Amino acid sequence: MHFLFMCHPDHGHVIPNLAMVAELAGRGHRVTYLTAASMAGIAADAGATAITYESRYRDADFLKVAEDPGYLMDLLLDESAAMLEVALPDRPDVVVYDTSILFAGRVLARKLGVPAVQVIPVFASNEHFSYLNAMYNPDKPASERPAEMPPWVMTTMRRIGELCARHGVEAAPPELWFEVPPLSLVTLPREFQYAGETFDERFAFVGPCVGDRGFLGAWEPPSSGLPVVLVSLGAVFNEHEDFFRTCVEAFRGRPWHAVMTVAEGLDPAELGPLPSNVEVHRWVPHVAVLEHAALCVTHGGMGTAMEALRAATPLVCVPTSALDRPTARRIVELGLGTSIDPAELTAESLVAAIESVMGDGAVGERCAGMAKAIAESGGAARAADEIERR
Repeated sequence: MHFLFMCHPDHGHVIPNLAMVAELAGRGHRVTYLTAASMAGIAADAGATAITYESRYRDADFLKVAEDPGYLMDLLLDESAAMLEVALPDRPDVVVYDTSILFAGRVLARKLGVPAVQVIPVFASNEHFSYLNAMYNPDKPASERPAEMPPWVMTTMRRIGELCARHGVEAAPPELWFEVPPLSLVTLPREFQYAGETFDERFAFVGPCVGDRGFLGAWEPPSSGLPVVLVSLGAVFNEHEDFFRTCVEAFRGRPWHAVMTVAEGLDPAELGPLPSNVEVHRWVPHVAVLEHAALCVTHGGMGTAMEALRAATPLVCVPTSALDRPTARRIVELGLGTSIDPAELTAESLVAAIESVMGDGAVGERCAGMAKAIAESGGAARAADEIERR
């Protein structure tokens, strides 16, 4: 069979489905991957034939993304529209699309008349839990939210209608946006999902799908034997030099070894001379570090959180944007670590949080339980099974 994967160039969305690509390709299927040129290489390494579109995603103002849902929807609609302008080499049997560019995936599947599968690398939503509300209206009960739709919703509806018309698809904007497709692959375990018991058979909670991460480089544990702590703000929201400087000071002279990744957010050299127990990289494979880590300090990105919990590694979250707060809250609710308000982050508060989590055996036991749930979710092999059945 021929599967077409579609994803915008965000590491947190592309990386979770690369293992699915590799699994399907290894089973003899043909896989085409539509993404930006910056991600084409890793898609090809996973076994796909990469085709590219003109993406502007990395030029976005991510401070606006973090706090303005209207700006986020405009950005993702722009990406979807650009994807749909690409001429495909031939017709796939199934479209597999990331939930962030659901507009492109759902329009294309209807246009081609083929089945579609949605990949959700964040919390799934249904009538009992809304990820958008958890991000942008976290403290407001439904009774206190505006009775009328905010203007950005109507703008999104209009743009969806225009996108459908441009591609000859007859679907009402609410139908296209809010439909629950026959199959969504959620790359976290049901036990971590808010209201997980309320999601029906249309949602397959396959857990994190981890494959080869050689494209992120290599890493070896320190010879010091000190407990390892991974520190990361992910691949996007990492332009926080003050955060990384605070972390350096927190680890200075402490009995831990910090492995910090800054991606493209800043030049590691800008942090100046480092203590012997701190190493800073743009990229390293987090899964390799987490095999040895005693703790993970993260913004609360779902990819990093799932990789940590897969290794039964407790977490200290410093959620730097609205997109990260639901994950940080869930980690605290489930007793898998703690969270620090970025406004209250100091070297001292970070040290105290690390010590409290590392010293709490019950946290470690709960993380081990979540690691078991992740292992039982099935990962890439189950995801490929579900896609083949589709």
